[in-house]
Amino acid sequence: MSETIPENMNEVRLRVQTLNEQRGDQAPITEADVMTAAVHDTLQYWVDYLLDGHYDEVTWVDQDLVVTDVMGKPVGRVSPMSATFANDYRQSPEGTMFRLENEANKIIAQR
Repeated sequence: MSETIPENMNEVRLRVQTLNEQRGDQAPITEADVMTAAVHDTLQYWVDYLLDGHYDEVTWVDQDLVVTDVMGKPVGRVSPMSATFANDYRQSPEGTMFRLENEANKIIAQR
């Protein structure tokens, strides 16, 4: 997968530290921010990979991720297993990433 997507909590912590050092006096980035971005970026990565390019867009709708095709039609939705994807990621980074890959496969296969 992409080198910019943290795949475990150690990488999340390192990313938080690095981003906060770069931000200076701005509001700090939290672990939840980084985990949430990782979840979004992972689903977008798999959708792009399966479609051989960036045709569909992954966006947040409340706590869910929605996949929208090039015509603007929602074609899939992924909800967290717990209250938030950040909680899912914290409990099992690998399991969350594997689940997102499976969900991307289901969404793209139904088209």
